Amino acid sequence: MPMPDAPAKLILPKPRPETPPEQVLPPFATRHRKLLRVLRLLFGLAVMAVMLWGFLNYDIYKVPGEKGGGKVFGVGRGDTLLMARYRFWREPRLGDVVFYRAPDSTDDAAAQLGRVVGLPGEKVERQGPTMRVGGRDALAVGFELGPKARIKHGDVIPEGRYLVLVDSDALEYSDSREYGYVPAENIVYRLAMNFSDWGRK
Repeated sequence: MPMPDAPAKLILPKPRPETPPEQVLPPFATRHRKLLRVLRLLFGLAVMAVMLWGFLNYDIYKVPGEKGGGKVFGVGRGDTLLMARYRFWREPRLGDVVFYRAPDSTDDAAAQLGRVVGLPGEKVERQGPTMRVGGRDALAVGFELGPKARIKHGDVIPEGRYLVLVDSDALEYSDSREYGYVPAENIVYRLAMNFSDWGRK
C-alpha cells in the first residue's frame, strides 16, 4: 500500500510567552496575591517563634519504670510529663508543683516532687500540729517540734528560698520538713501536664 505524501509544511504549537502576572491579572487580584504572600510569611514566622519558645521553655520527660505503684501529685512510674523550665523571667509561684534537687544532695540528676506553699519573705507560724504560712489556712501536714526541727514557729522564709511540701502525710515522701527551705537554684522545673492523664477515666 503506497504511503501518503508527507505534508509540505507541519505546523506545531508554539510555547506561550512568559507574561508577568501583573499584565494578566486585574489590579485587585495582584494586591490579593501580595497580601497572601505576606500572610503566609507571617504565619510561618509565628509557627517558628512558637516552636522556638517551646524548645527553650519546655521538656518532655518519661518517668522510668513500669506503670503501677504509688503516685505523688498524680505522677507515677511510666508517665510522660510536660515540664516547664524556670527562667529568669518566671520565678516559682505559690501552688506550683515543682521538680527540685534536695539541698545538700550529691546526686544532681535526682529530683524530688513538691508543691510550693511558702514564698520568700512570708512568715511561718505554728497552728497546733501544723503550720500556716503568710496568714493563709493551716497546711494539711504535721511538723516536727523542738530545736532540731528544720521549720520553726516564727521563721521568715529567707530571700531566694521556698517552702516545698507534699500535700498529705499519707505519702511517705521527703520535703522541706527534712531538707529545710529549698533554694531557688535547686528548683528546676514546673509540672505543666501529665500526658498519661489523657487515657485515664
